Amino acid sequence: MPGSYGPRQPLPLRARPLPGESTGSFVNRLAHANGLGLADFLQRVGQATGSSSSDAARVAKYPRYTEMYVNGPGLEYLAVLAGEPAAVLRRSLPSLAPRHLLPGDVGADAVWKWPWQPSEGHLVRYCTGCAEARGVREPAWWLIPDSWRLCARHSRWCDDSRTEPLDGLSLKELPEVVEAHLERGRLQRQFGRSGEELFADAFQVAAEWWRTMPTVLRWVHRAWACELEDRSVRVMPLVIYPEAARLARLMVEFEQSDLRDTDARTRWLGDAEALMDSWELDVRAGKGPLLDWLHRHQLLAGPAEQPAARSRQGRLPLALGHRRLASPTGPLEQRSCLS
Repeated sequence: MPGSYGPRQPLPLRARPLPGESTGSFVNRLAHANGLGLADFLQRVGQATGSSSSDAARVAKYPRYTEMYVNGPGLEYLAVLAGEPAAVLRRSLPSLAPRHLLPGDVGADAVWKWPWQPSEGHLVRYCTGCAEARGVREPAWWLIPDSWRLCARHSRWCDDSRTEPLDGLSLKELPEVVEAHLERGRLQRQFGRSGEELFADAFQVAAEWWRTMPTVLRWVHRAWACELEDRSVRVMPLVIYPEAARLARLMVEFEQSDLRDTDARTRWLGDAEALMDSWELDVRAGKGPLLDWLHRHQLLAGPAEQPAARSRQGRLPLALGHRRLASPTGPLEQRSCLS
């Protein structure tokens, strides 16, 4: 329960937290709903800690740059003001996870901090259509591992760009990008974490291809369809998405086979090069990342994980060289075995 000087009842008007929303985004919306300036609202949550937290007007002006963190008592104060159990807020707001709480448990003063960079992840503009479907009419922000997210429902590409349009890019002219996202979802549903990690591998390969040859026509045309400069860093994950999804499916097929001899690797490389050729990519310039991936995946998973483990639905043990390097969490580059 809140301490002797904490809030005792919710604010008159509620603001429901959005799934994956940043705490700063939610707090701004809750304050606005009740006609409060951010500084007035934060006085009810606790005391500021840390020099970057002192200017509430400044952080209110730049929600896309900053994130809010609280300690245990501060979370309880926020829960009372929001009219939501602390557990509900934690499920929706990633920065309220136990590992992100500031020091100070039961009996300590309630404190909050608002640094200029999240401790992990990226602040990405919430899909306007998704927010409006939940009754939110003002800008909101996700806190997510990657610097972008695709909304297939509204054909919208959302990212952490600080330039216009801030509310995302329309993919109406790029149905292949939306379909690639749906294919990524199918891989994850079929193979769980393994499907997502193989997509991460494929994405890293395609990203290296783009860095080597950014003027490939299919990528340039996708950039133009979104009215972006074709060599901008912002456009890279969007334009390579279809090729990454198709390559990921080919990687899954390799992992599903128990063959890892020279002939099997040569056949797989030939199939991957045929895909590159169909996409009008320079095979010689782009072969390196494929060879690197094959090298890391040439040894089967350990005996305890196959073949019996492979027979279980949705189970796809990955090669030993992959498992030593890939992280189960974090952005795509960390979930890949490729640097």
